[in-house]
Amino acid sequence: MLSERTLRLLACPRDQRPLIPSDPSTPLGASAALICGEGHRYSIVEGIPVLLRDDVEQTHWAAVLSLESARLGAALDDWAAPAPREGVHHFVQEAIGATGGNLYRSLIGRLPKYPIPDIPLEEGRGRTLVDIGCNWGRWTIAAARRGYRPIGIDPSLQALLAARAVCAQLGVDADFVIGDARHLPLRSASIDTAFSYSVIQHFSKTDAAQAAADIGRVLAPGGTALVQMPNVYGVRCLVQQARRRFREPQKFEVRYWSPPELRRTFERAIGPTRLSVDGFFSLNAQPAEADLLPVHLRALVQTSAALARVANHVPPLVNVADSLWVRASKP
Repeated sequence: MLSERTLRLLACPRDQRPLIPSDPSTPLGASAALICGEGHRYSIVEGIPVLLRDDVEQTHWAAVLSLESARLGAALDDWAAPAPREGVHHFVQEAIGATGGNLYRSLIGRLPKYPIPDIPLEEGRGRTLVDIGCNWGRWTIAAARRGYRPIGIDPSLQALLAARAVCAQLGVDADFVIGDARHLPLRSASIDTAFSYSVIQHFSKTDAAQAAADIGRVLAPGGTALVQMPNVYGVRCLVQQARRRFREPQKFEVRYWSPPELRRTFERAIGPTRLSVDGFFSLNAQPAEADLLPVHLRALVQTSAALARVANHVPPLVNVADSLWVRASKP
């Protein structure tokens, strides 16, 4: 069930009007839908609001399934199965190759524990954070442990049901809402920090710019956005582009950005922007999770982290890193 504080932050993704339960006399979890003053109605499935627009083209097939669940008023198949008391949720076991990156492929179905990274943000001290494209909640959990009040947003109902179960298993307090990064279901100027990792890079550049603009809309004055994006000039990124013969990306394939392009896009959408290095040789693996990997991959991640520390003191090296942090501040 959503907390009251999160419910107060929600807004219609069409017109940004506040959302209220369709039956205010019942608890949110017992309500069938949320509605705005213009009459737009959004179903609640298994206690999770489906705040997607059905009048736009979706960025991911998971959104189509979530809208179908909303139409039926129920989760599909066994999506709502609870997490085990011990061990790793079956959804995470299968999804780790996508959410953790290619380095995790050998661990699909074999994860001994949840890979939770260290989020590179200052202490939250109870401030709000929206994790855009949170999937099963890897970074949402990291933010909660850092002292934030996180709201995970993702187009996949299946992923968010898993995220909620994992948070319950780990004793983490977080809320989850189905939504679209381009049309965030949040009130304007309501969020202290916006975070996104390995998500917006999959959007067309037009959609990515729209997502950045909506992040700028929901951030409160003085708020910060931290978004991971791939660098077109990174060695690993160049190899990946060569493998697809430098053709235009399709569907959910990664789009590669130049550092000046990233600065322009996020400065226009949010405010003053600076770039720093997340890593080399990979877009997803983090040092805090390296102990889960085979020895040779563990060494690669540790080498990447060491190079990132050097690069963040030698600004020109930012231009050849594979994975970049884009940090934008709203005036």
